[in-house]
Amino acid sequence: MAIAPVKADGKADYDNVVVVYDGTNMGSLKGEVGKDGFLTAGQAYVGGLSGEYAAAEKFLAQTQAKVAQNNGTITDVAGFSQAGGYMMKMAAEHGQVNGFKTTSFDDWGRNQFNTLTPNQQAWLQENPSMLARYQNDSFADNSGRDHSYGHVGTISGIGDHNTLSKYFDGDLLNLDRLADDGIFAPNMTKAQVEKAAKNWSKTHVDWYPFVSVSQRAKNRVEIYLATYGIYATEKFSKQLIKLNQLKRVLFSSGGGLSANEKIYLDSEAALIIAEEAKSEFKKATENILNFYRHGLQEIQDIWQRNVYQARQRGSMLTDWEIREAQQMVNCNQQTILNETCQYYEKKISTVTRIETDFSLLISEIKTKIAEVVQRDRDLAGQIKGALSS
Repeated sequence: MAIAPVKADGKADYDNVVVVYDGTNMGSLKGEVGKDGFLTAGQAYVGGLSGEYAAAEKFLAQTQAKVAQNNGTITDVAGFSQAGGYMMKMAAEHGQVNGFKTTSFDDWGRNQFNTLTPNQQAWLQENPSMLARYQNDSFADNSGRDHSYGHVGTISGIGDHNTLSKYFDGDLLNLDRLADDGIFAPNMTKAQVEKAAKNWSKTHVDWYPFVSVSQRAKNRVEIYLATYGIYATEKFSKQLIKLNQLKRVLFSSGGGLSANEKIYLDSEAALIIAEEAKSEFKKATENILNFYRHGLQEIQDIWQRNVYQARQRGSMLTDWEIREAQQMVNCNQQTILNETCQYYEKKISTVTRIETDFSLLISEIKTKIAEVVQRDRDLAGQIKGALSS
């Protein structure tokens, strides 16, 4: 189906049209003739492109023609289950040409990346943000689908093969509702993860009958960290919520998003991610930097001890004779001290440079945001209203 928002004047907003494809088409269930969902699902299961893709392309072309008559734009395309599987092809073949973003929910299909041409594969690898993939841990996880291409959001603990529709607020997952139902998702805070783990452990007693609820919850937290790596900060979660609120305000004004509004929203999203990445990078590298600094100090101490012991044992020798003897066994200041110090200093410099790059990126994004807001008074007013609500 194709969906367009309704503007305040009651007219369709053709600047923000979304095309959505449901799961496997079963003619016997829907009264449709010539549909054989089991056959096309089988094609995808063994690594081929679903036979339903041709019909999906046809519908997309028909929708594009109608939207073009109203000078509109298709901004998003999404699919569930079998349709979710061929969303990868849809993104790489049509998304890159027409500029729409693609989303798949619990995609079905094996090795769908191989259904793309080499050029399409290269484009998807260079533009992962153009394909969002929400993958539940349902039976579809056994189909051999990959977890590598596009932006993959692993949803763990849901068990059901569904679209996650009840967990979305706008285009953001409501992490609190997921935690209430014992479900893990990316970007959860420590508190949300612990709540989800506890609620999951209460409803899965039969999985581990001889393990206490508290221990099951503790084990689930470890699974979260192994799957997702880190917790999100409270600041990061609040910023995402604020950004989603602002999106609603801007979209509710009708008439689609202006160029400045699109730039602002994309820049704010990039800023949130960059600041979180810098914070996590700094935390992750703090111990590494301490290790390198300790190594610098330790190698200097080792060299000083080496020099002292050489003088003690060769008290009848001059300093140049001691150095000459050390040179003969390649135990000199250049190899022991200088080269090692250069190695550690290079590592420290690399880490420091990356952190500086994050700071420069954040500064550039903030400057761009300020420029957009300064030249668009209407946008500035809407932002002020949204952030103060």
